[in-house]
Amino acid sequence: MFIPPPVTRVAIYARYSSDLQNPSSVDDQVALCRRLVASQFGEVADRITVYSDAAITGQTMGRPGLSSLIADASAERFDLVVSEGLDRISRKLKDIAGIYEILKYHRVGIWTAHEGHVTEMHIAFKGTMNALYVQDMGDKMKRGQTARITAGFAISSCPYGYKIARGRLDEHGRLVSGVREIDEAEAVIVRRIFREFASGKGVVGIIRGLNADGIPGIDGRPWLRRTLAGRIILEEGILRNEMYLGRLIYNKRLTLRDPITGKKRFRIQPKGSWTRVDVPHLRIVSDELWNAVRARLDQISHPTPPKRKLPIHMKTHNQHALTGWVRCGQCGGPKSIANDSRYVCNGCRFERSCRNSRGTKEPVLIEEVFTALFDRVRGGQNFRPVFLRIFAQQMDHSAELRAEEADVAAQIGRYLDAIGAGVDKDQAVVRILDLQARQKVLREQLSRMLLPDLPDEADIRSRLLREIMALKSGAIADQRLMFGHLLKAITLTPIPDKARGETVAVELREDGWPEFWRSIPA
Repeated sequence: MFIPPPVTRVAIYARYSSDLQNPSSVDDQVALCRRLVASQFGEVADRITVYSDAAITGQTMGRPGLSSLIADASAERFDLVVSEGLDRISRKLKDIAGIYEILKYHRVGIWTAHEGHVTEMHIAFKGTMNALYVQDMGDKMKRGQTARITAGFAISSCPYGYKIARGRLDEHGRLVSGVREIDEAEAVIVRRIFREFASGKGVVGIIRGLNADGIPGIDGRPWLRRTLAGRIILEEGILRNEMYLGRLIYNKRLTLRDPITGKKRFRIQPKGSWTRVDVPHLRIVSDELWNAVRARLDQISHPTPPKRKLPIHMKTHNQHALTGWVRCGQCGGPKSIANDSRYVCNGCRFERSCRNSRGTKEPVLIEEVFTALFDRVRGGQNFRPVFLRIFAQQMDHSAELRAEEADVAAQIGRYLDAIGAGVDKDQAVVRILDLQARQKVLREQLSRMLLPDLPDEADIRSRLLREIMALKSGAIADQRLMFGHLLKAITLTPIPDKARGETVAVELREDGWPEFWRSIPA
């Protein structure tokens, strides 16, 4: 068993998870830890260093305070880490085990108010309990939210045309929150939008009319194209929202946390797993008006059936290399291709919410992007140390992914056996689809984790230059794949005191070079 050395220098770590929690929680934790240090180890207050993270989940290692603590532990700046509990340091079993091993290697102990002197046994049992707590808490939150939504209550902001009723009481006289009701003033605008679109008016024309009449959009902002007609795959936008028909839809997206970065990601659920609840008291438009709008939307989305199917290698998502990366420096909104191959601000072109009518031609921007890429490869920090570190981290993580893949495969097998045994087939199939989607993600991640042979720095730069040069004259689809790794944004800002022209600022993604290197043919 690891025995910590005599305590002469102490690090205190405090954390709370959510913006909804009290920020003074960190101060309370630090005060508790100071009392614990004084009672257990005597007066060492002049040798106490405090590390903290505010409004950051314990399920990620990407915390500035924790990163500083680990770095200082490696520099042997303290002998003991004191915290309120192990769950403050991390709620993930693999992370708390890794932190414990790092501290143990540098002869730094852990002492908490809840567990006392932390040993391997605490890590095994409390780490597992914390991980199960996180999973159980997530399941309970999802069940609670599902029950609230099914009952017709709002758990987030309402769509345009609705509002949250205040001061409502239930049959027992208790205050009820989250009750939706129709906002009659906004409902009039919703019906206007539906009528104008059904009569043949385009989305851009409707938006211009609303903005010209001074009618505020969502949260008082100008009306935007995506507000009326969002993504088809998620049935977004006012014209596609079945809420106006008196039908509430939820479970469209599944929230996940990336196991490497700790960031939240959203996965679109199959439409078969979406849940629909009838809320007739919230209907705003009639069946006739809804059907007329849907018929026109379908006609616009699929004007004519394709004459023949193209091979998969001939299909491209965008016809222009830089679509999605060009931003307006005046309003911050996106720019897209307009007449004469110029990138023009969408806010000016469609919504009249921005006054920047200037544009820059696509060839000029492409040349600027490739110049920035060449300059980065020829100069800047070395690539090889970064590649080695990232690839090593990925290899360390691959064992966990393989274990998770095996567990997912086993779960799929158990659900298939359960279907054969007569359980509810529909629920089992939905779960199997979720597991298969996760299995596909895991396999894709594992396929990218093979450790490549790295040449010296000069050869790395030479290969990068050759690949970028080849892609400069290559296909648009291949250029977009490269830009997806390396390009963060292109910002076009009007030149002050001049009637025309824009400055071009190209921002590259430094963290995308390792994956781009993997994509280069050997």
